[in-house]
Amino acid sequence: MDRIKVLVISSVVPNARGSGGELVLYRQLKSNPEIHCEVVSWKEFPLRLKAIGKLGDIGFRSVSRAWECLFPVLPPLEMLHESIHSFRPDVIVTVTHGWWHIQARTVAKKFGLPLVSFFQDWWPDFPEVPSVFRSRVEQEFRKTCAASDVAICVSDGMRRELGEPSNAFVLHDIPSITKRERPRPDIELPLRIAYFGNLSEYGPLVESALHVVNGSDRARLEVFGPGPHWSSGAEDEFRSRGVYHRFIPSNELAESLQNFQAALVVMSFDTALRRRMTTSFPSKMIDAMQLGLPVVIWGPEYCSAVTWCRGGERALCVTDPNPLALRRTLEELAASPLEQERLANSARETAVSDFNPERIQAQFVSILRQAICLRNVSNA
Repeated sequence: MDRIKVLVISSVVPNARGSGGELVLYRQLKSNPEIHCEVVSWKEFPLRLKAIGKLGDIGFRSVSRAWECLFPVLPPLEMLHESIHSFRPDVIVTVTHGWWHIQARTVAKKFGLPLVSFFQDWWPDFPEVPSVFRSRVEQEFRKTCAASDVAICVSDGMRRELGEPSNAFVLHDIPSITKRERPRPDIELPLRIAYFGNLSEYGPLVESALHVVNGSDRARLEVFGPGPHWSSGAEDEFRSRGVYHRFIPSNELAESLQNFQAALVVMSFDTALRRRMTTSFPSKMIDAMQLGLPVVIWGPEYCSAVTWCRGGERALCVTDPNPLALRRTLEELAASPLEQERLANSARETAVSDFNPERIQAQFVSILRQAICLRNVSNA
């Protein structure tokens, strides 16, 4: 069967060294032998985009964000037409984060091409979008969902928030790690728990956990990640105590975590972020389970990770925002080798079922082919 020719028109583009959506797109598109992918990108950044960036650099960030919402910088239609005529894609793929998805749906409609859109997070609620413009951005967000032949949702919560459209499918992110075997560390105290991921919005929560949990002689929390949003002096303190480490690239993750006995996943209790917590899905949990690590989720009852876990008791859930509640749970886990083994087995089983990378990639290819087939029928 011929490879599927995919044209990516998106503010988020495939990047092997990126994070979040960039890495997901790379795994789905660039490392897939069934797909021939081309990415539309600027040959030279337009003056208006440079001006928006400069405003932010010199301290007028709110002005630059407002300007971008009012006058989003989109790729010229002529450039997109040229890409379509030269590449002749079977399908257009976009990510509904940023602005280029608006142009992706416009071009897909003009050329009668199927549009497949990733809904990985609730972009209208991000800090980059000033609150006064969020309803306008959400309108464009939902327009792209309606215009898509297939909307790929990262979670059940995302699909529900979009109104459960008939064109929406839930597809988890492909994990960073595909090798599931790792040496099992000896069961000893303190139990070593790793947190690796977002230290910006989740930074204050993680900081409070580090202060409280590491007062225990039975549990030791260690954190990996860039640019922590912590109180003054906290980074130096945690680094000197050996509980804060640098960011781990995905290709080093398995080796860096081989001596840990559990993983912590954090989702925010901030009510202002409720919709983002119900629609996003923590990719780090997927990676932890590839390693067979018992997972502890610290987040509100309504967040996607907890609701997913409740379906099969696949992780321990701490839904109390008080870090003392987290410490108690970790100490109880440290005292129960049987519970550690149960959770490790659950992680391994989930890694070969829900989070199986081969299965996720096969589902994605099937979705692309289905979108192409349906569009061909409608165009006939």
